[in-house]
Amino acid sequence: MKDLVINTPVFKADIEYFSGLGVSVVHNEEPLEARYNVDALGKYHGNAQVALFPTTTLQVSDILAYCNQRRIGVVTQGGNSGVCGGAIAHRGEVILSLRDMNKVRDMDVISGVLVAESGCVLEDLDNYAQKQGYTVPVDLGARKKCMIGGNVSTNAGGLRYLRYGSMHGSVLGLEVVLPDGQILDSLFTLKKDASGYDIKQLFIGAEGTLGVVTAVAISLAPKPRASQLAVLGLQDFSKIQRAFVLARQYLGEIVSAFEFWEKRCNELTVEYESVDSLLSNSHEFYVLIETRGSCLRHDMEKLDTFLECLQGEKLIDESRVVRDAEDMDRTWLFRSQMAHAHSKSGHMHVYDFSLPSKHQYELLVAVKSHLEQAGLYGKPGLPVSDVTIFGHVGDDNIHLQVIAREFGGVVEETMEPWVYEWVGSHGGSVAAEHGLGSHKGQFLKYSKSPVLIELMKSIKQLLDPNGIMNPGKHVSRA
Repeated sequence: MKDLVINTPVFKADIEYFSGLGVSVVHNEEPLEARYNVDALGKYHGNAQVALFPTTTLQVSDILAYCNQRRIGVVTQGGNSGVCGGAIAHRGEVILSLRDMNKVRDMDVISGVLVAESGCVLEDLDNYAQKQGYTVPVDLGARKKCMIGGNVSTNAGGLRYLRYGSMHGSVLGLEVVLPDGQILDSLFTLKKDASGYDIKQLFIGAEGTLGVVTAVAISLAPKPRASQLAVLGLQDFSKIQRAFVLARQYLGEIVSAFEFWEKRCNELTVEYESVDSLLSNSHEFYVLIETRGSCLRHDMEKLDTFLECLQGEKLIDESRVVRDAEDMDRTWLFRSQMAHAHSKSGHMHVYDFSLPSKHQYELLVAVKSHLEQAGLYGKPGLPVSDVTIFGHVGDDNIHLQVIAREFGGVVEETMEPWVYEWVGSHGGSVAAEHGLGSHKGQFLKYSKSPVLIELMKSIKQLLDPNGIMNPGKHVSRA
């Protein structure tokens, strides 16, 4: 679709209109402070001068209707914890912050369905659900900052995708304000509904390009009565793959997470987060397995049998079982701090791919070789200091980190589009859970067909003909 001209900057009359709606307005003659205009990694910088803070869906409706009429670009923002620039106003658009739409509207303790506004912080929402005997099925490292509306809009995956699946399966209904201000009430709480097209799915993963998600009905999972962790040390990636197969066989329905990272990830986390390694010895690879069930004795027996099997096949060199609640929190914190540790060590070019497990380690080898041949990596003092991978084994999601002296420049030119072509040629997706944002839409062609891309563009054109929603991002760049 064509990239339409959007009116910026916002004028005094526009500010007066927004204020007249009873909406809190932050306005400056210069770009707003970094929390509105810089992404989580400091890579993407915006120049928004206006941020709006509605408290009701009706206010959002009035804002979008006005902006659509005036051709004012709108970028929806939640916790601004993304790493792809999707919530950054690169063209001076109005920021529509949903932080003040943070109420739980309803909770059905029988069916386990929760209805919440988009500005609810994920960790706060999970704490609320746990008091009712449930847990939110999605869990992310940014749980203290990210908001449920953003989780839906990016189709967030997270740490327990293996057990609970995607937002596409957990979300039962949505309330969405369309670009022209119409309120789409699809906030159903029923778990079965075959009455027509499942329109809500269009907005899950749309990254605010089709409308503004203002409320979510989500099916919760029962709060586990028993949890335990196992940390493994291994020397070969193929042993991780075999261990995962055995985990599915021996742990079955109780396995909820299967994370892996390689040696350098471990070293960076220990160094930059000032924490102890999870195992006594150093290993080429590490695995973190979580089980969640209803009977600890039963789960302990299954985990012990599983570990005996791993030892019998000589798959692991060291293991540690964690069952104390505080120790489990510390263990998960180590895993959650991994990306932050990388960003402290330099400028982190982060790539978020879905890739068949058989090709995941090949990617690391290929990237290192590619950068070495370009004279950028492999010796002290070169532009790239580290290349690492970690990820979620059960859902084929792998995170590739290239740590450089700076963002962009020769490193990005060397990596892109080469790495996207490589992933596409090996049956992967250019975006697994972080979204397309402001940059990756141009690489969509490497994992989606021309027919599919054109269909996506036609949907965007149909719902947002004036192109005001998150302009120039997502599929608009394809």
